Amino acid sequence: MAVRFSKWGEGIIRRSVAAWGFLIAALLLVGSIEANAAPCQAHQGKAKAECIKQAKRDRMAWPPKPSEAEIRRRVGDYNWNKAHRVAVCETGKRLDWYPNGRFRGPLGMFSRTQDYGKRATGYWSPATWQEHVAIAVAAHPITGGWSGWGCGSA
Repeated sequence: MAVRFSKWGEGIIRRSVAAWGFLIAALLLVGSIEANAAPCQAHQGKAKAECIKQAKRDRMAWPPKPSEAEIRRRVGDYNWNKAHRVAVCETGKRLDWYPNGRFRGPLGMFSRTQDYGKRATGYWSPATWQEHVAIAVAAHPITGGWSGWGCGSA
């Protein structure tokens, strides 16, 4: 025997389910806003908004259009300094270095290594890369570390 509701009863059930769903979504949203703001409690106004925005970028694996300071912080001082020594040794730090189509950019990165790094980080255009983006790709673990460079011991 099936229980049947009148049209009036069905409407109440639908509205109460929708209200509960809205309430749960609102509570989840408030919780995520508070979690995003937790490291930024000491800031006020515009500084707090900037802090929350940067905290969201920090949680991204590889944010779009990273600044030099952001990449330096993510790859660490060791990889940053190592990349500069390798770049001077390999290409003289020339961004436009592209002999025979096999090695590219300021680090003289082999094209296949660069392709692995591009897929891992999402930075797809080597023609427009700046030096810090090339460092982010080179320092990514999937590219195999500094042993792949002739000047890797620099």
